[in-house]
Amino acid sequence: MYLTDYYKTQNCEVTPMTTKHMNRLVHEISDKKRFLSEQIATPVETIAEECIPLLEEVDQLDQHLQQAMKQLPYCNRLYVTDRYYCQLSSNISADSIDTAYRGQDLSERPYLQSTIPLKGLVLSNSYQDSYTSKSCITLIQAIQRDDELLGLVIADFNLDELPLPNGITRMMCNWQQFRGDPAIRGSLFSQQRISNQLDMNIDNVHGIIQTLMIKNGVFHFKLHYSSSRVTLWLYDKPHHYRLHNVDDLLNGSIAASYPERSYPLDACVNAKQLSEVLDQFKSLRFADENVYLRAGSVNIINGM
Repeated sequence: MYLTDYYKTQNCEVTPMTTKHMNRLVHEISDKKRFLSEQIATPVETIAEECIPLLEEVDQLDQHLQQAMKQLPYCNRLYVTDRYYCQLSSNISADSIDTAYRGQDLSERPYLQSTIPLKGLVLSNSYQDSYTSKSCITLIQAIQRDDELLGLVIADFNLDELPLPNGITRMMCNWQQFRGDPAIRGSLFSQQRISNQLDMNIDNVHGIIQTLMIKNGVFHFKLHYSSSRVTLWLYDKPHHYRLHNVDDLLNGSIAASYPERSYPLDACVNAKQLSEVLDQFKSLRFADENVYLRAGSVNIINGM
């Protein structure tokens, strides 16, 4: 229903809604959300930090938000809640401060029914605004101090007012994000990385993987760091994969079971970039004891 409402604002035919139209709409919304995130991720993080000493001084908080709103292009409404989704501030727009909305319970709002950030920000799915009946999206930024969630900065944007990035920008930003298992997300901060054989030999393992890709015709690998195994795909046999454990990689004979082959001419990733990616995988694996890389994959042909 909300997608149809949005299409009406774009003066597009909606009856019947064809697959082509739907795909176009989904891509447009995705592009607009990406553009918005790139534009305001840094300023909204700063706004959240500046709100911390004002959470109990509501009038000052309102004044600060109205000034801060100038840093958020295309924002229609800005407000702050506590950690339980009770609104602390007024509804702030560029030219008004509406105090009538202080204290309201926002827990049933559609944008608060999905994942709420313990740190950083998220963008909601599109939905119909109950005040304006327009399609909009909402940005939610955590207000955090010493790993404690204090509240949320929430900013509303009308979807039809957000610009589309130009064609070049759209191609350069061709990425997707997929949400993981909700059960894992729910227990994220109660888990802890346990060092294993791959962790203790990570430089050797990465070096062997790099050699196999540069000299032995492997064009795609997936390293399962948490279970100490690797899946490999050969350029000559792309429909078959081979699974190895860390012992297979470290015993020194694995290269002999793979044919020598020159680095593919149609590779999108060069050998230097491959090394840089593996270095980043290592950093992500050891970056934090709770949030850490479980698996990493590289395909040098399609550049993913």
